[in-house]
Amino acid sequence: MPQRICPLSDKAGASQQTDQAAGIEPIPGDPRDRTAGERGIPFSRWLLLAALAGLLVFALAGCTRDIGGVSSGWNALASSDGVVYVGTKDGRVQALVDNGFEGVRPGWSFPQAEGADNLKGVYSPPVVVGQLLYVAGESGFVYALEVGTGSASDRGWRRPLGQPQNLEPLVAGPAYDPINELLLVPSEDGRLYGYIADTGESLWDRPFIAGDKIWSTPVVSNGVAYFGSHDGNIYAVNTATGEEEWKFETGGVVAGRPLLFDGMVLAGSFDKNLYALDAVDGDLRWQFEGDNWFWAGAVTNGETIFAPSMDGNIYALDRNGILQWQYDTGDSIVSPPVLVPRGLVVAPRNGRLLLLDVSTSADRTAAQRLLSSQSLGDAQIKAPLVAVGESVYVGSEDGSVRRVEVKGGQVQMWCWHYENVQCN
Repeated sequence: MPQRICPLSDKAGASQQTDQAAGIEPIPGDPRDRTAGERGIPFSRWLLLAALAGLLVFALAGCTRDIGGVSSGWNALASSDGVVYVGTKDGRVQALVDNGFEGVRPGWSFPQAEGADNLKGVYSPPVVVGQLLYVAGESGFVYALEVGTGSASDRGWRRPLGQPQNLEPLVAGPAYDPINELLLVPSEDGRLYGYIADTGESLWDRPFIAGDKIWSTPVVSNGVAYFGSHDGNIYAVNTATGEEEWKFETGGVVAGRPLLFDGMVLAGSFDKNLYALDAVDGDLRWQFEGDNWFWAGAVTNGETIFAPSMDGNIYALDRNGILQWQYDTGDSIVSPPVLVPRGLVVAPRNGRLLLLDVSTSADRTAAQRLLSSQSLGDAQIKAPLVAVGESVYVGSEDGSVRRVEVKGGQVQMWCWHYENVQCN
């Protein structure tokens, strides 16, 4: 697979060649891309640049590795109290009652009326807080749905109000601030919106404005939201006021959700670096360079940082950014991994579910590091995994949701498909 830094910004190492001239296959970035047959041209924005050799075409807004061409969401999901909530490929939210090895049964579905309030697609996990489920859609609307009924009326709400025209999609997920009881909603319009979680009313006089679109789901701690932007910056924003605390400039797009660990904000960039910043003032503690972009967010078990890269590797780093070991999964990683009692579960884009031993020993072979592996067929995995005890929920781009137990191997407990077709 060809590797390059794509011209998402002039800082990302833009080359002066067209994709065809360079012999480079299309690569994702914009999950909203459509085929030429559907729209005549790709949905991604294109920018014509003048150069000495003539006009050169660069894929500006998307330009990442090909994560699926035609896409209407990544089947992102959340789990709470035995119920799985899925943003489906046809623009709905489906509640699934999980009965373990006895299977799964559909609960409520939103919207109930066909064609009404369709979300168009969901790329990031919903958030459950108390009796409300918050979900952001490609339609540009964010919804608060009652967890028991899926209703957006009564206690639920939708924002923005009315029927605004040409809303930018919501690719990043919402984030909840428990201190200010605030829902934070990033948008492709480059703004971070703050809504009172119970009512949907705006808390700030105006949204926070970054320099470009925001695909990075914020992480919130002590009244501060941390997230990245296509403008290459990592931001810290005061959630009570919506004002910037600090920002740190990287050399490329920052699309993944940051990780807070040991007083640091850890965020990857399309400049191939993982950055560790002081959470208070944004000063650089250290940075680690991989062989390709860091898109999916890192996770930690409290000792080791596990950072997935588009080069296919999981990098295991200590708190000082020193490499302990790495494992090549065989394909690029868009979906953030999760930790279960037995180790780290990783889902590279090729549809395999891997369980890795997380011991710090660097002398383990790749075969010793890999505890188990299971193929999910042709399903490409891009949505974040969700761990519940010894099990992992996997939402795949083929429209399926699986529960896989990884205790003592990997056993698929059930599989559900949004079109009610055979699901293996």
